[in-house]
Amino acid sequence: MNKAFASFWFGIVSVLFFGGLTIAAIVTKEITIFYVIYVFWWDELIKAIFETIKLSFQGNQIEDVAAFKIQLYVRFFMLFIYVVFILICFGFLIDWNIKDNVSKNIDVFIFRNIYFNLSLLTFIGREVYVYANTFHSKVNVANVFTKGGLTLHLSIIFGMLLWGLSTNKIGSFMPESFSSYSYIVSIIPFFIIKFIFDWWDLSEKRKMNWNTENNTELHK
Repeated sequence: MNKAFASFWFGIVSVLFFGGLTIAAIVTKEITIFYVIYVFWWDELIKAIFETIKLSFQGNQIEDVAAFKIQLYVRFFMLFIYVVFILICFGFLIDWNIKDNVSKNIDVFIFRNIYFNLSLLTFIGREVYVYANTFHSKVNVANVFTKGGLTLHLSIIFGMLLWGLSTNKIGSFMPESFSSYSYIVSIIPFFIIKFIFDWWDLSEKRKMNWNTENNTELHK
């Protein structure tokens, strides 16, 4: 099994394991909108940190170092903006009148939620493997939003909208009995978006690594 193929399947396993942890968190009701958005934010932050390490120690594998640096600067700046919004809006304002959710959000923030912590360890393990098995990094400076960044951005937008709908904050056409399932309905679109973008990202990286590995073999 070549490294490109192995890296692709390792990414798939990582996504599925994260999905399993999320289902467990839903079943045990240890998940909130803040949990989901915040774990996506951490996913993107961990990727950015490992790409910074790559820039420092594997800069010769990066096609356009200047563009790569610009992308990193933009990513860290956007992550800072996002985390302020996430902590204030999703961490407290949305669930201000639901003390149980506020307590769960605090547990997530101080790393006392086992599912959240295991998810972060999954992300770190994935990035360690990717770092060790990535041959080449091609960066388009015009595309400063990574797929992880787009996942986070779209999740915030759609999550806010569907949270408003499912809790009758927007309109009053939802049946009263629906409110007990609102937290599940609000969480579903986040993971649909993440799965789509993760699959897209894994497919592109597999193709890039496959082509680079084949070219390397041809020049030996």
